[in-house]
Formats: sequence, C-alpha cells, structure tokens
Amino acid sequence: QRRVRKAVVSTQSTGKVKQAHQFTWLFKAEPLQTGSQQTPITKVVRGKEVTEYRTRTLNVPSPDESPEGGAAKAVEFSFETTGAAVVNRFAFGRCMAWPANMPCNETKAWLAERSKGPNFLYTQGAHRLTFTVFCMPEAPTLYRPTQLLHPDEFSIPKSGWVCCVNMKTGAIWEGDKKKYCRQLADWETEERPFFCEPAYDDTLVTDEIDGYFDQAV
Repeated sequence: QRRVRKAVVSTQSTGKVKQAHQFTWLFKAEPLQTGSQQTPITKVVRGKEVTEYRTRTLNVPSPDESPEGGAAKAVEFSFETTGAAVVNRFAFGRCMAWPANMPCNETKAWLAERSKGPNFLYTQGAHRLTFTVFCMPEAPTLYRPTQLLHPDEFSIPKSGWVCCVNMKTGAIWEGDKKKYCRQLADWETEERPFFCEPAYDDTLVTDEIDGYFDQAV
C-alpha cells in the first residue's frame, strides 16, 4: 500500500488524486467539480506552531472520515468515461504530467490552462502555475535540457528534482532517472554543478531557428 499519486492524462481529460480525500478532474481544461473549503495546515514559525488555512477543493465522498484512509492508502484506482472523454495514459507518482510528444511551447500553454494560476482555474486547477516546463528562448518548441520537476514520493522533504531531458520530447534523458536526475535540495547545496551536457544538442536549436525563418520567408 504505497502512498502514490496518480494522474490521468490525455489532450482533453486530466485527473489528479492530490490529497487523502481530494482530487482534481478536468475536461478540455474545464473543471468538472465546484465548491471549495478552507483546510488547516500547521507550520513552525520561529519555534512556534502556527495554523494557516488553504483553499482546497471539496472532499470526495468516502466511507472514512478525513484525514484517515482515503486516496493516501488506496491500492486501486478505477473510473469510467463516456462520449468524447478518452483517457490514454496514466502517470504514477507525479503531481504534474502532460500528453506525450508535445512541443515545449504547447506543453507550457497546456499546463498553464490547467493550473491554479489566478488567470486560469485557481482552486480547481491541477497544479501551481510555477510548476511548468522551460523552453529554449531562441527555439521555443524545444525543451531546455535542464528542467525542474515537481516532487514525487521519492523526493526528500521540501525538494523537487533537477533532471536532464530530451530537448524534443521533454522526457528524462535516456529514460534514466537515477543517472540524469538530482534532488533539487542537493543540487542547490552543491552550488549547482550538474549541467546536462549529454542532453544538449545545438544542431536541434539551429535547425529549429532555420525552419522558423524559412516559414517566415
């Protein structure tokens, strides 16, 4: 009974189990749920416990009272779709995911439309607007080879990931997370010595820029 988070991803429908009794479900970047609640969170500030409140989606009906049970201890996840709602991929252990084989600039827009950003879905969004992808400035369809990724169940506390990715697909370089990812906390502590040189291909950038100017002419 591992504590994992699951995201359901397609170009149209997106779902995410995010808390023990909460989830986000979207269709064509439109939320399929309404309402919100204020939930408490306790933090230690200058040695004292302080309770703050966050705006969250409403709890999903469950036989267990919150916060016991719920999705955090789930061992099975099932759902049904009808009509045009087609699901073609599961992403396990992540809080953000996007359709495969999408150019970087389109991925960035896709994530923003489904985010909690103030100009987007706010509480009903799937992730914070800060969790996005970084594109090459001179060739925005290409992913920057070094990306900051959302924490998952293997992250150390208060740390995400720094990973080398394929510049065309955004996938982790060679599919090797152990070799091409670092804990963000370690990466910052070590003064950022980790640069994804193996994943960088300047010919891709040149070809992309040349293609852009060819179209413009």
